[in-house]
Amino acid sequence: MSQLTDEQFEAQWNSVDQLDSPALLDPLNHDNQPAILTSHSYISDSSHVDIDISDDRHYPSNPLFLDEDNTHHNNVSSSSSSSSSSSSSSSSNESITEHKREPIVLNKKVFVTDPRKVTEQTSTFITYLVQSNRKQVRRRFQDFVWLHNVLYNHFPACFVPPLPDKHRLEYVKGDRFSTEFIEKRRISLERFIQRIARHPVLGRADFFIMFLESSEFNDASARASREGQETMIDTIGDSLLNAFSKIRKPDPRFVEMKERSDRMEENLDMLQKTLLRTTKRTQDLYQDYQEFTSSTRGLAQIEPSFEKDLAIFADGLEQYTTHLSKVATHESQWQIEVHDYMAYFHAIKDVLKLRDQKQLDFEELSDYLTATIDERANLVRGKKKLSGHGNLAMTGSSVANFITGKLNEVRGADTEKIKREKVLKLDERVRELQEAIEQTHQVTTAFSDQVRKEDAFFNQNRQVEIFDSLKSYTDAKVDFYRDSVQVWRDVVQKLENNNV
Repeated sequence: MSQLTDEQFEAQWNSVDQLDSPALLDPLNHDNQPAILTSHSYISDSSHVDIDISDDRHYPSNPLFLDEDNTHHNNVSSSSSSSSSSSSSSSSNESITEHKREPIVLNKKVFVTDPRKVTEQTSTFITYLVQSNRKQVRRRFQDFVWLHNVLYNHFPACFVPPLPDKHRLEYVKGDRFSTEFIEKRRISLERFIQRIARHPVLGRADFFIMFLESSEFNDASARASREGQETMIDTIGDSLLNAFSKIRKPDPRFVEMKERSDRMEENLDMLQKTLLRTTKRTQDLYQDYQEFTSSTRGLAQIEPSFEKDLAIFADGLEQYTTHLSKVATHESQWQIEVHDYMAYFHAIKDVLKLRDQKQLDFEELSDYLTATIDERANLVRGKKKLSGHGNLAMTGSSVANFITGKLNEVRGADTEKIKREKVLKLDERVRELQEAIEQTHQVTTAFSDQVRKEDAFFNQNRQVEIFDSLKSYTDAKVDFYRDSVQVWRDVVQKLENNNV
């Protein structure tokens, strides 16, 4: 896979500045409309049109962090959008297939490095240097949290990469400023940023660009302005209301997505447990070899006749122990990566739950509309049905109409006038429900389309990431065994030369 050159990457960054579109929105402005779904389809097919249910923002046609071939392909597809807007819906499925064939380059143009301990008044925290081709800025963990939350809030249909866990045992033990803990968090934060950078939508978001470039990001006024933006999307009420509801017509595509995510999460959990055992064994072996080396050097001091041979052997043990420490570090890093991937699949399932909630809203509105139409029809016919279709809402409504009618007759009220007024109210309710159903259907369809495209991109990106991870892990193992063989060969050669 080809890697981006610095010139290609800089040209892609400059494309944002040269874009003939309105200026980038100021993320600190509370007047901004939330961009829930972007109107630009990052699947390279112009026949697929997203429903933009927010503002009219325009994104550049090329992702900032994709390769040059993808940039050219996207530019060609965007130029032909006007001529292919009337294509059939089946072509959108073909576009996903084409998108899966597009190469993803694991470029490393954004880095998180140089953690530093900072003390401000009564608080102490760690800041990290975020490096991109455009700028170098320092950010603390809470800034990464803000970036994650604001992306999740404005792009709920996107698979936003997860952050490393904040509440870990290190906080309880008071070791959150230890070198090991800080390095683990730095690696996870760098992976988080690089995943966003590779994402065709999130990588172009104004919030992400501001996070990478803004020099006023850490000002007190800027932090105060961002407090309202970092609130997570308010779906707790819907989740509680729909907790015991079940979709009557589940979409097989999203059922398969959830089952696949469950299987992957289960397999990754087994892998993580295995890595925990192997990493602990490697670390224990490292400690044993350290003690073995010390014992050998101590033996050399009390055995003058074998001092030189034992010193050679102890030097070999020390080198081997160093290589063992390096491979233990690689195993620990791979364990962190597996844990981050488990969190990624958990985030995907959260998006699928949100999509199911939207479909459930559509189904419940449809049921309410049907019940209202039936109630109107019964009222017009003057029938007081106490049962029908097994619908509790209809039964309750019929009983209420019957009792109300009898009370009106006793009071001598004009029942026909009351009936006409109620029919008019029901007509108005039907119109409102029809409009709400139409809007809900559009939102649900747009959300589902976006999730399908997210899944296509995620699967392709996952294959590349896992390949890169396995290659790095395998290379570390090969280097360890090769270096270890060379260490003991040198020890044998020195011992033979010493005894000649």
